Amino acid sequence: MSKEVSTRISPEGIEIANTYLEVGDVNAVSSGLGIPKDQIVEYLNKREVKKYIDSVYLDAGYRNKFKLAAALDTLIDKKIEEVEETEMYTNKDLADLLQMAHKMRMDEIKAQAELEKASVGSIRTQNNVLIQGEAPFGQGNYGALMEKLVNSSDV
Repeated sequence: MSKEVSTRISPEGIEIANTYLEVGDVNAVSSGLGIPKDQIVEYLNKREVKKYIDSVYLDAGYRNKFKLAAALDTLIDKKIEEVEETEMYTNKDLADLLQMAHKMRMDEIKAQAELEKASVGSIRTQNNVLIQGEAPFGQGNYGALMEKLVNSSDV
């Protein structure tokens, strides 16, 4: 069972989001669709529309994590082939590529953890405590002040 909450985007929201992805400018979206700019901005600021735009953007081209990883693997393979053919290399070149691959993977793990943390929410459980006592307005100076204010006949 998925922990992610399913969200539905209105047809207007999806049209605005797709047009924004295509042209990349709020003014162009507004003039192209004939919708006032403030309404375009309102739709683009909706959580589900933002999430849709982010997911499409990150899945496109070399921003796609799988394509990016494949391209980096190809670079590493070519570097290893070059080393084997020429027998001239520095450890720094290969180490830099491997370090870049590792950093990208760590950044991806960190981003996924932050996304999961944000989707779960900040409050997981809440415990409410009811304290019953003789003072209906609380104890101490605050309780005494509240009692005086509420029971005061000087209005």
